[in-house]
Amino acid sequence: MAQTKITLAKPYKQLFNPEWRHIVYYGGRGAGKSQATAYSLLLRGRQSKLRILCTREYQNSISDSVHKLLKDLTEKHGFTDYIVQRDTIVNRLTGTEFIFKGLKKDSQAIKSLEGVDIAWIEEAQSISEQSIDVLIPTIRKEGSQLIWTFNRLTELDPVYVQLCMQQDDDTFVAKVNSDTLEKIGQLPQVLIDEREKSKANDTPDLYAHIWLGEPIGQGDTAIIPRNEALAAMGRDADDDGAIIVGADIARMGDDRIVFWKRKGHKTIGVDSHTKLRIPQTCDLLEKFVDFDKHLEIRIDDTGVGGGVTDDMMRRGYKNIKAVNFGAKAIDTDKYPNWISEAWFHLAGIIKQIELPNNPELLMELTTRQWKMDTKGKRRVESKDNYKSRGFRSPDLADAAIICFAEQVKDNRVQFIKL
Repeated sequence: MAQTKITLAKPYKQLFNPEWRHIVYYGGRGAGKSQATAYSLLLRGRQSKLRILCTREYQNSISDSVHKLLKDLTEKHGFTDYIVQRDTIVNRLTGTEFIFKGLKKDSQAIKSLEGVDIAWIEEAQSISEQSIDVLIPTIRKEGSQLIWTFNRLTELDPVYVQLCMQQDDDTFVAKVNSDTLEKIGQLPQVLIDEREKSKANDTPDLYAHIWLGEPIGQGDTAIIPRNEALAAMGRDADDDGAIIVGADIARMGDDRIVFWKRKGHKTIGVDSHTKLRIPQTCDLLEKFVDFDKHLEIRIDDTGVGGGVTDDMMRRGYKNIKAVNFGAKAIDTDKYPNWISEAWFHLAGIIKQIELPNNPELLMELTTRQWKMDTKGKRRVESKDNYKSRGFRSPDLADAAIICFAEQVKDNRVQFIKL
């Protein structure tokens, strides 16, 4: 095999140390954690036969995994000894095999895996305590290792509590940030510029979370507790009920168009797009609902969403419901508008529903704040105020809110009691 010289930052040299049972890298954006780990595994896999499990909490398809990263690196460096297949990557000379599975969905398959030499757990901040307890004893071959890479999300991420706060002698832990690559000249200028822009424009807490690897705090006036949102993301809820679709609409800016589908308490689909015109949005929405013209579709009718509502009705969809965030609340004694009531409704049912495991959704759900207005009503902060605090538009959360509300005949919103 041709010799390949790859320069890695000093903290990542431990990836080649077989003495560690656990190797943990956490920190902020631009630290190169995933790329360094991928390089080390490809290089080690060229030296001897290894069985390498690449896993994360949720992997609905191979595109959710690190398969593409590994594939790209083999192509970049001409590692022709690796044969890239749809679900595996195999070295034809050493016999090294990369396997890709999700912990939550494939837990039984992972339990049955034998002879795993190395397990790489990517986005480990989302790993539940239960998954950690299943995985660690499963990787039991003599001399086997587990490599954990993540950006902290909360103060009590299970992986941080178990492996960093309670660090054992067989565990190597390193916090790495963008300066790790900057010191060796490997941090792209685009990331340097992005970091400096964030430092100048974002709140100190958000900057520290994104770039310094600090957990994002949750204020006392947050609407949805983080632990309850995390529990919803790990729940297998029942799907007894009709299919309902919610659509949060944007147009040509940076905000996202998000389609959300649930059946009963269970989220069964989420799709996100940007920079679409109304006809394109409707084309994709039709595909998302599988062209079922009788399905109930709730559309954010505010602003450009009104055009989507009209176009979908012209296309023959029989059960379109228009949602106006600024509309009057049902319980006018407690809430000044529909969006405030809707947020607190979602908070009220969060312990029953199932949400996808998505760090952006978690941030949106748990950082939106509220206050009591002069009339004693609970008012959710405006989207403009939320964005002025350094967050992007909460489009995922808005789509979930639309989907988990219940429409009645007069097009006003009635909230489900779960």
